[in-house]
Amino acid sequence: MKKNIRDVRRNIADRKKKKMHGQGSSPPKVISPPQDEEMHGYPPLVTGFGNKSGSDLKQESGTSHFGLQIFFAALLFAMVALGKNTDMPIIQGPADWTATKMQEDFPFATVTAWYSDRFGDPLQVIQPKEEVGQEPLAMPVNGTVTTSFQNDGKGIILTTENGSEVNSVREGTVIFAGNDPESGKTVILQHEDGSKTTYGYLSSIDVYLYENVPSQASLGTVKAEEGNNAEFFFAIEKDNTFLDPVQVIKVNEGP
Repeated sequence: MKKNIRDVRRNIADRKKKKMHGQGSSPPKVISPPQDEEMHGYPPLVTGFGNKSGSDLKQESGTSHFGLQIFFAALLFAMVALGKNTDMPIIQGPADWTATKMQEDFPFATVTAWYSDRFGDPLQVIQPKEEVGQEPLAMPVNGTVTTSFQNDGKGIILTTENGSEVNSVREGTVIFAGNDPESGKTVILQHEDGSKTTYGYLSSIDVYLYENVPSQASLGTVKAEEGNNAEFFFAIEKDNTFLDPVQVIKVNEGP
């Protein structure tokens, strides 16, 4: 009789141990609230893939998108490179289109003016911009025209005093500042209306590329040999057509 009682107690103790061990090993069940689709009788939407979290999926998606950008950029570069070294029409077309787009001037001055009108001058918080009226156009230097526009249909050449300062005729953005094969040290400004003014034969340049310069700002200087007058080249271009600066700006023409 005592032996049977001990067996029963041992069995009860073993069952309790097994029950406690099973509860400790199994993870708690998480009951998710029903989705809107389930409440209306539709199957639930799958919102995850495996055990990946939303941040992991976004990171993988961003990495994949960046990889595609690199691939297509490399493909475009390869097509342009092949187009320059082959006569195949299927490759030559995209190469010519890319080269044309890269050579087109971006409207820096127009974008700068639009930004200033919409959001104001970025430096206006530090130094308020003074309201000034529109001034009449004036020549970049005080001088006399010695080579007229009719000579080459591109611009004029003026003679001025040695060391004269060259000023911008209008507000604009510098799209070129360096050495030009025809006009030496040269500065080209792009203006809000899309026109461009060229200042050549400079001895020094005081502005940098993509700088936005106001009207009558110093662009550089012109110098000449001792005892001689300095020469200065000036041109105006609009809609891919050169204009006669004498017709646009009042200047002193030589005899």
